[in-house]
Amino acid sequence: MKYNSNSLKNLVSFTSKGIAPKYAKSDDDNSILVLNQKCNRDGKISLKNARYNNLSKRKVSKEKILNDKDILINSTGVGTAGRIAQIRKDQLINPITVDSHMIILRPSKNINPDYLGYALKAKQKLVESYAEGSTGQTEINRQRLLDDTVIRYPSIGEQEKIANIFLNLDRKIEKNNQINDNLLDLISLIWNKYSKDIKFKTTLQQLAQNIITGKTPNTKIKENYGTDIPFVKIPDMHNKVFIDETMQSLSLLGANSQKSKYLPPNSIMVSCIGTPGLVSLTGTTVQTNQQINSLILKPKYLYCTFLELKSLKDKIGNLGSGGTTIKNLNKSDFSNLEITMPDKESILDKFNNIARPIFDQIHTNNIETKKLMQLKASLLNKYF
Repeated sequence: MKYNSNSLKNLVSFTSKGIAPKYAKSDDDNSILVLNQKCNRDGKISLKNARYNNLSKRKVSKEKILNDKDILINSTGVGTAGRIAQIRKDQLINPITVDSHMIILRPSKNINPDYLGYALKAKQKLVESYAEGSTGQTEINRQRLLDDTVIRYPSIGEQEKIANIFLNLDRKIEKNNQINDNLLDLISLIWNKYSKDIKFKTTLQQLAQNIITGKTPNTKIKENYGTDIPFVKIPDMHNKVFIDETMQSLSLLGANSQKSKYLPPNSIMVSCIGTPGLVSLTGTTVQTNQQINSLILKPKYLYCTFLELKSLKDKIGNLGSGGTTIKNLNKSDFSNLEITMPDKESILDKFNNIARPIFDQIHTNNIETKKLMQLKASLLNKYF
């Protein structure tokens, strides 16, 4: 297959940073939805954290209103600058723009837009390297992005075939995620029905076999880190029911330096510092950092405790230390959290008979998605 090469600047028809919004309190005829960096995660755009700009206070030029297939890159901040995603037509029911911490790239007509999107995602590490400036003030150098990013591409027909491979993989991943969301909603509704008639309250301390606050092994010892034991941090927990892999892992040396911090499969992890109230289950043996408290429970209490804690997200956040930038729910307060629990074994057994296959299916889908994402990463390296 014959490939041509060109700088990114020759493959886009428009590039710009977004607007500095004047936020509106609500959606109305004089506002426009604005994406921010939180909307760009895991290679896709979510509208969940978007806000509204007041058009009477901040106008938006026509060029900065997003088009189908526009590529969006987070432009500022350590750990966020360089994230790449592409907007989809079904997300553009209403006009959308981005804030000044994101870059818009609009593919030109001489390249397949999906192909260009995946080609850039394959080069995310390179794009991240364009971030310049002091800690906390890092920003992607847009000129380097356009000049130094070289894209290889075959004929338009071959570009479409390659892009369709990745589009189909992403559709399957998205379908699995949607199924899991629906299953979680279903079992949450079922639990709500059960819990309405339950008056028995207990604390996490009374219920758990053990409550473990995570810890970070000495970062000055490089040998503490490797590929053996997943090391869970708060970013790993976003929108995850089960966690089987993480962005960083420990070596056996590092994990064994704090043996009391091991968590077996089917432990419940709850974020308690910074972004309190995220709840996930361990899909395998893991350790966590100090921002996460974890519960080891008897299996019969696992699912209802997980769902109770999910429902207490706002309460957990409010219990964090007030008046500080970083909210902190200490282990003692966490241990004293009250949750609803069936007071009859028969009720618990009946609920678990419904919940167990649902959570098993969620985990199965999660493992399949992990394999699909590994395949996708391998193919990105092959084609780009």
